[in-house]
This record gives sequence, structure tokens and C-alpha cells, in this order.
Amino acid sequence: MQSETGLQLLARLGSRPSIAGVLSPIFNDGPNAKDVIELFGTEGTGKSEILLNLVAGIILPKTWKSVNLNGKDASVIFIDNDYKFSILRLVTVMENRIHATLKNAHQAEENLTNDVELLIQKCLSKLSLIRCTNSSELLVTLYSLEQTLLSNPNISVIMIDSISAFYWIDKCNGGESLAAQEKNLTLILEVLSKFINSFSLIVIATKCALMKKRMREDYNLEKSASNIDRLKNDHQEFLCKAWGQLVTQRFHVEKQLASNHFKCHCIHLGSSKNADKTVIQFQITDNGIQVL
Repeated sequence: MQSETGLQLLARLGSRPSIAGVLSPIFNDGPNAKDVIELFGTEGTGKSEILLNLVAGIILPKTWKSVNLNGKDASVIFIDNDYKFSILRLVTVMENRIHATLKNAHQAEENLTNDVELLIQKCLSKLSLIRCTNSSELLVTLYSLEQTLLSNPNISVIMIDSISAFYWIDKCNGGESLAAQEKNLTLILEVLSKFINSFSLIVIATKCALMKKRMREDYNLEKSASNIDRLKNDHQEFLCKAWGQLVTQRFHVEKQLASNHFKCHCIHLGSSKNADKTVIQFQITDNGIQVL
């Protein structure tokens, strides 16, 4: 028999801060409660940068000193399996965003330097950064997070970079048995599914394109609109079936060969048309992601 306090019940059943519109127009009016979003693409296509910009927008306040920062004032759990997360990059993006907003609001930036530093420190306290080295460690970590979620109703999102980090290790350790290869990931997804349903959490995870349906060495993204359809169909699911069933939206991210620009288009899984609603072109600058 399990029991919980009134505070824990409130944390489980109560509403958590909305992060809808945090990085529009890439996510349009989302992400919304119980969304499971996959950022899919090869190495170097900006998946981790998108997560970092999401974190910045989520942990910043909505307003500060009567200036609208467009933050969500929520908390994030970030699981960094690829060891790519840069706290310095996050601070830089947040600082530049705050100073740009102050400048547009005609606020005297030079008089607020110390205040900005204190604000960023306060915001960083809403970020929980966890690093895992294997799938067993990730599973144990997720089991331990239930009490954290119960005690902190401000947590709206769990981010995982990446969900495919331990694919080859698990495949090797599992031998010829597919069930053994997928055992830890299946258990991990069961825990995530429980969190999503019990706490109305959002899960956003990156997945590296380890496999493709066909090889394309000289693929030109600039040729025609039909190439976008072929790009969408190029996704090959290699994780366990449970992951494909859990994901509600897949964002396919590609780097354009002829420039330093990136393209992101969304596939709404389960849709009758299963088609892209939007195709967004962006670049990565010192200030973060800039939509073109």
C-alpha cells in the first residue's frame, strides 16, 4: 500500500506551468502538456542547440523590471547523455537575450549588469542537469526522479539528449536477443510514460540518425519541394517499438549543404495526412537560434 501527502497529490494532479509558444515559430503554439517530441537528424544539425534555446526560454521569467522577457518561469530536468550541454553557452544566450530586450525597451543596460547576473543565477536554479553514462544509470536516474516531481510542481519538462545515446552499447550487451537489447530502453519508456500521464509532463528528446532507409551522398536540399517529402520519408526507426508509439511529434532537422543555415520540419505522428505542417529555416548565432 502506497500513501502520499496532500502536497504530493497536488503536485501530481495540479497544473504545471505552460511552456506553449516558448520557441515559436519552430514549435508553433506548443509544446503542450503530455507532448512527446523527438528531434531527429544527423550529427551537427542543431538538435542540441534547439534544446538549449528551449531551456533558456523556459527558465527565464515572463517579465523582469517591467520588461517582457517572454520566458515561461518554469523548471526543467535536462538529462545529458551525450555530454554536449554547455552551461557557458546557455548563460551567453540568456545574457544576450536579456540585453537585447532591455535595449529594445530603452532601459539603461550599464546600470543593470549586476542585476542581470543575479537574475541568471536565479534562473539557473530552475535547471536540473543530470549526466548518465549508460542505459542502466539512466533507468535508475528516472526512478529517482519521482520524488523530485512530487515535491516540485514547477517542473514542466524532461529533456533527454539523446534517447539513442546507448543504442550500440545495449545492442552489443544484449547479444543476439532483441528483447535483451531493448530491455533497459523499454523500462525507461515505461517510467517516462508514467511521468507523462501522472504529472502531465512534456518530454523532448533528440535522436541521432544512426540509420537511414537509403543513402544519399549528394543530396541537395535546395532542388525542389518534392525533396522535402523524400526527406520526411528518410526516417528509419531503429529504437524499440514503444518509443515510436510514445512520440507524438517528430521534428526532422537538416543542415543545408550550401550555407550555415538549418531546416526543421514537423511531422505530426498519427495525423491522417502524416504531413509537414511547417518548414522552418533558421541559423545559429551568438544570441541563439534565429528564424529566417
